[in-house]
Formats: sequence, structure tokens, C-alpha cells
Amino acid sequence: MIKYLGSVPFLNSKPLTYLFDNNFIRNYKTYEYYPSSLLDPLISGKVFLSLLSIADHLSNKDVLSLTDYCISSYGKVGSVILVSKSKLKDIKNVVLDSRSKSSNMLFKVIQSSFLNIDVDYEIREPKLNMRMEPGVGYVIIGDLSLEIISLDPIGINTYDLGEIWFKETGFPFTFGTYNYLNPSPKKEELDFLDNSYMEGSKNINSIIDDFLIANQHKIEKKIAEEYLNERIFYKITDDHIKGINLFLKLSSKFANWKKNSFNNKI
Repeated sequence: MIKYLGSVPFLNSKPLTYLFDNNFIRNYKTYEYYPSSLLDPLISGKVFLSLLSIADHLSNKDVLSLTDYCISSYGKVGSVILVSKSKLKDIKNVVLDSRSKSSNMLFKVIQSSFLNIDVDYEIREPKLNMRMEPGVGYVIIGDLSLEIISLDPIGINTYDLGEIWFKETGFPFTFGTYNYLNPSPKKEELDFLDNSYMEGSKNINSIIDDFLIANQHKIEKKIAEEYLNERIFYKITDDHIKGINLFLKLSSKFANWKKNSFNNKI
């Protein structure tokens, strides 16, 4: 019987899931969903373990996170951005990305806690060639963000949400971690995760080359290399946990979280 590891269809997950993606582990494969859709397959048992957005981790009292791996950034990340024809101070409306919960909440925290602007919100899925209106900002996540950065369109301002968070708090921002429902994964399965990341980190160049071919080279290779080698961090530290708990505190005005801290440790 095949067991599935929940993941996202983005470049940033590939070093973590390298062995699962390439069928190197017998009877284990990845099942990919947008971040906003990862929780339900875990609850239903369709996947035995899943990358979850930090928002989904905090919103469900029953899920627990492993404390080894994450998808995070220390500063500029590239794949979680706000784009607009207008300067940040002139933005009046923000279109949130329907594929993400954490990134949308991150912008709300930034807007509420760090920026002196008032905005109205709506939510929809962004497209590469969507029409952008003046005075409107668009939260965009994932590989689409890297495509836009690669295009560097004239007249579009790009604001990196990971960079703003780090500048204001001094903590990394953790976008997602591996989560499970009791019982915890078997030791053998945890070893699979360790081996997958170990091999993935050794094969960054081939991961990028394969990704760019599948992506039809919409992302510049230099940007993809910088992204995986310099922007994304995969190991959880004490600063990650402090940053998650600060995010929980600052976002509580917008969300009815079911946890009082990361893994309910406090």
C-alpha cells in the first residue's frame, strides 16, 4: 500500500521531498496541494504526514509539528511578495492569495503592526498576466512570485514580506513545518525524511535543472539558484520557534487560533 507525504507544488519543497518525489522510497510518494488545502488531506488520513502552513498548525489543536524541518527565511525570501503599481503608502486595497493562509496573515500582521496604512481586503488566486490596478496591492506566493521577479515588469513595485518581517522583528519567518496527527510517524519514516533532505541538499543543482525544464524556464536560473541556496532555510531553531510565537501573538487579533504557542508548548 502506498503512503503519501503531503507537500506543495513549489520549488522550495523539493530539497525536503527529494527521495519521495523521485520514487527512491518503496511504497512512499508525495501528494501535492496548494498550502491552503493541505490540512484536510491530513485530517482525512489521505496523507500520513504533511507540510502545513504555520497558520494551519496554529488553527488546529490536534495537529503536532515535527521540530526538525521547516520552510523559512531569514529576511528576503522571494516567494512571498506584495506587488503593486503604487508605492506602499498609497495602497488602499489588497488582494490576498487564495492559495495561502500564512502569507495572507503575514501581510495583515505587517499592515497592522508595522505599516501606517489602512487597507481593504479581498481574496482570489493571482495569475501571471493579471491586470493590476493602481492603488491595489497583490499578495503572491510560490513559484509565481519567482516568475514575476524574473520578468521584472516595468512600473511594478515589489515588496518582500519575509524581508519586512525580519527587519521589524529580527526573527526568521516560518512558512510551514511537517505536521501529523497522533500517532506520530514511525522511526523508519522519520529516517526517510532525514535521508530525503540529506540527498536533496546534495542535489540542489539537479533539482533546479529539472524544475526549470518542468517550469518551461519561466524563472531565471540565477534567481532559482539564489532562492534555494540563500533564501530558504530548512532547519528549525529556537529563533524559529520564538518567531512563530510572536507571529501568533501579533496575528491573534485576526484569527481564532486553537493553540497558544508552537506545539502548545507554553
